Amino acid sequence: MDEREFIRDIMDEETIDHIQEVMPRAMGELMEFHSLAHKLTGKVYRRTQQIKEHMMTCGDCINRQIKLGMLIPIGEFYEQGQAMGMGRLPKLHYMAN
Repeated sequence: MDEREFIRDIMDEETIDHIQEVMPRAMGELMEFHSLAHKLTGKVYRRTQQIKEHMMTCGDCINRQIKLGMLIPIGEFYEQGQAMGMGRLPKLHYMAN
């Protein structure tokens, strides 16, 4: 990714060149901070996905989520479907309606 690409949304090329001449340190720091933010965003996303994957497969985590009310027991989930009139229809029938 081009260093200047992120700033083109608010400045044209001539303004970018002018700012770099007048304030080279500030512009350099801004580019560096943007690069770091971009890298950190990717790292945060990947770590969050790893944690979510663990929480969906770990028995302890699932039990804690149920106790905290973040998840409901599977039996209650199916009871809600039946209460809404879904009954025991095949999945294809749901998708067609």
